[in-house]
Amino acid sequence: MSALSTLFYVPAICLATVASLLASASQAEPQRPNVVMIIVDDLGWRDLGCYGSELYQTPAVDALAAEGLSFSNAYASSPLCTPTRASILTGQTVGRLRLTTPVGHVPEVKLDAAERASAAAGLPMTEPETNNRIPLDSITISKLLKDAGYATAFMGKWHLGYDPYIPENFGFDHVVGGRGFPGPPPPGFFGPWDTAETNMPTVEGHPNADDVIGDAAVDFIESKQNEPFFLALWFFNVHAPFQGKPELIEKYRPLAAQAQYQKSAVMGAMVETMDQNVGKVTEALKRLGLDENTIVIFSSDNGGNMYDRPEGENPTNNYPLKAGKGNNYEGGSRVPLIVKWPGKVPAGDWTDTIAISYDFFPTLLDVAQLETPEAAVLDGVSLLPAFSGELMERPPVTSMFGHTVLATGNLANAWVRDGKWKLLRFFKLGADQEDLLELYDLSIDSGETQNLALEHVEVAERLNDWLDAHLAETDTLLPRQNPNYDPEMKQAGFVMQSGGYFIGGQDATKATITSNADRVVLRYYPEAGATGDQLEFQLMSNCVISATVGLGDGPLYGAPITVNSDLTSGLVVVPIGRAYERGPITLLLDMEQPGRSHISAVQLSDSHR
Repeated sequence: MSALSTLFYVPAICLATVASLLASASQAEPQRPNVVMIIVDDLGWRDLGCYGSELYQTPAVDALAAEGLSFSNAYASSPLCTPTRASILTGQTVGRLRLTTPVGHVPEVKLDAAERASAAAGLPMTEPETNNRIPLDSITISKLLKDAGYATAFMGKWHLGYDPYIPENFGFDHVVGGRGFPGPPPPGFFGPWDTAETNMPTVEGHPNADDVIGDAAVDFIESKQNEPFFLALWFFNVHAPFQGKPELIEKYRPLAAQAQYQKSAVMGAMVETMDQNVGKVTEALKRLGLDENTIVIFSSDNGGNMYDRPEGENPTNNYPLKAGKGNNYEGGSRVPLIVKWPGKVPAGDWTDTIAISYDFFPTLLDVAQLETPEAAVLDGVSLLPAFSGELMERPPVTSMFGHTVLATGNLANAWVRDGKWKLLRFFKLGADQEDLLELYDLSIDSGETQNLALEHVEVAERLNDWLDAHLAETDTLLPRQNPNYDPEMKQAGFVMQSGGYFIGGQDATKATITSNADRVVLRYYPEAGATGDQLEFQLMSNCVISATVGLGDGPLYGAPITVNSDLTSGLVVVPIGRAYERGPITLLLDMEQPGRSHISAVQLSDSHR
């Protein structure tokens, strides 16, 4: 062999060896897993077939659960959408973000929220301001995945602001929808839409918005099948306005008529449309051979809506959980969570591990094998240890909703859950405007019916101390004592006795009440000279189911009257039981659920007239 051939022979061997090593490395280190994160808007804990729905048909999501791991104790970071969405992207609690109400559609940018010193006289607490944007320099999971080489896409509902606070500036390269609207892009679920305003595609006819983004999601997956991708598919369904495909509404009408709790045919149609589009995505992953190397996370931004009344019924019902969207009891914050990752997650299994939306950020860092940036402040933990199906030990989870909400009956509070225990701290609701505590053992009382704070004092104190430390460390904005509070305030002739709070002041011409109790007790003071043996008034409510009136300190009551709580104003005439002569009248309002009531045009009348 010549010197020249020897010179080239050795590098040839080296090149062959290097090529072999590279091929082996390629086989040993497959492409990082793709990530598909599906967030449904307002989907309740029991709104899927696999989670026990009595009405909604969800074969695609049920199949996802059959191939994945379902969580029985999963929570949204907030009982309302914008805060939860911000929490998912940043991995932080809504209190740390100071973003605690759904105001991402408000045009004016607010990033300097503060506590308030006073409120209207009907409430014992103030409520803090809220930010309505994520700062543009925030560290988000989408930015980190993009920087790690992932193709990134956002499709659907954003509700975190308008330009420049749009997905494109938070790490998403391909965006469909993704603007600040609180629901589907205007004019609603069925197109066409103004492309410039909504960032939705130009379409012919009147397609459903989720069908459009479902198709766009499949197109994105097909275009990125040879590289790792992160797809945030955040459906517009099942949020208001309540608009379903007509043929599906008719399908669900007879089914809804036979249901005990979930009675909305419109919601049935909307849930099924969402499910159809989940099926599009999961089928595309299998067709393209991407299923084995893709993690799919499916969840909701808050609990099911129980305060609107499309066609006179609640959109859904979270039974046996208490309350719904916009309320910090379990019905407003517990949500479905399904994770499918073939070979990494057991198929068709359940876990009782507690999870919350701000866990998704550290979980996806682990999935993508990325380090947590030094500058990142994360409140969650990685759920990877739970992916075996075993119970995972973890620190407590928490949610702050320091706002009193007329429509949902939420009274300003924060909660913490640790194991089976959940503690709620209601701000300034005590007799002397001190905080009140409620403690529940969710292992036996998921409906939060038995307050054990006085029975298990040591548990309540431990969790309350944890909450103190957390609120201080995160510098969360808090409700304060309201110096204007007047428990004897008279509104539209009524004084609140128990069970609820007046929204507004004494000059209001109607009694506007929010309540999370089973019964509201009011005292009404007729004008001088008024007579009659029945009390009549106009009532609009989403929660009152009966009214009863009585006289005297006892008092003696007349017969209860059934009330239609469909958010339409109607005349209610309640017998007193005897003729009115003097003194206050007691009005009892029995409640089906937490919510709102408006009483106006109150007067005494005579049944014999």
